[in-house]
Amino acid sequence: MSLIATDEYLTELVSDLSVAFRMYSNEAVNLRTLLARSRAPVSPEISYALQKQCVAEVQAFEEYLNRKEEIFAYLNVESR
Repeated sequence: MSLIATDEYLTELVSDLSVAFRMYSNEAVNLRTLLARSRAPVSPEISYALQKQCVAEVQAFEEYLNRKEEIFAYLNVESR
């Protein structure tokens, strides 16, 4: 693999990491919004929406962590 190809691959990995973090950030904002609205007693519909949003946030965060680990593996660096 040439140096240019290596740089392009690393650029792609970093871009994927950025996208994954943006997705996580968006899901966290959505969850925060739902929690702010649910100050009153929680209906079954709100409870379901909160559970669904929590799962979406966790999945987005896991995607971010996976992309981060790919970058560390590519750079042969131990994650913290």
